[in-house]
Amino acid sequence: MFLNADMPHLYCLVRNEYLYDLQRGHGQVTPCAVFLVTSLPPRALLFTCMLDNGAQIARLPISAFVHKPDAPVRPLDWLQLWGAFSHEIAVTPIVYLKDLRCRVLLKDHSWVDGRYVLTFDWCNSAYADEPGEGGHKTAHLIALNEGTYCLQPNTRIQWFEASFITRPFPERPDYLTNSHVWHCEHETKWATEDSARLFYDVQTLPG
Repeated sequence: MFLNADMPHLYCLVRNEYLYDLQRGHGQVTPCAVFLVTSLPPRALLFTCMLDNGAQIARLPISAFVHKPDAPVRPLDWLQLWGAFSHEIAVTPIVYLKDLRCRVLLKDHSWVDGRYVLTFDWCNSAYADEPGEGGHKTAHLIALNEGTYCLQPNTRIQWFEASFITRPFPERPDYLTNSHVWHCEHETKWATEDSARLFYDVQTLPG
């Protein structure tokens, strides 16, 4: 979707200071339902919510929302590591990850336990489409056990699934970032046969 995308609604709490332009309301929360995400690169992802009094509030960052009234206050850049990569955003509740337990590595090197909610991904920009250190990253929405929400890439999450994940997790995995763009139609030495046959043959070209 371009700019705005529907998302499965999420019942939670909004910190009241975000309802008053950060001028008052600190320490108080209001029940809400988050139902829309806005992607404005390179800003943080922004969310629209409906309050329990019928007021609709648009374009708040993930730091505005909690699922426990006593959740700690964390900096936005700890909760969302990378900004939006494109105006074109996809919202995907990944079935395999549904409600999966995990833990997230924050900027202070602490691990915080949580639960998977859904995933945001992007396309149609250099940052979204290219591999490598400056390229593609997803943002998994995680409900942290402490009561906050975060948006983190694969490289900051350890997952738990007792029936399959059985080996120890390295203290710091040494896997390398993919730097390749994968194509399957770039070879110049083959072509399909020149016929209308449904089950066509593949021919190797001379030279």
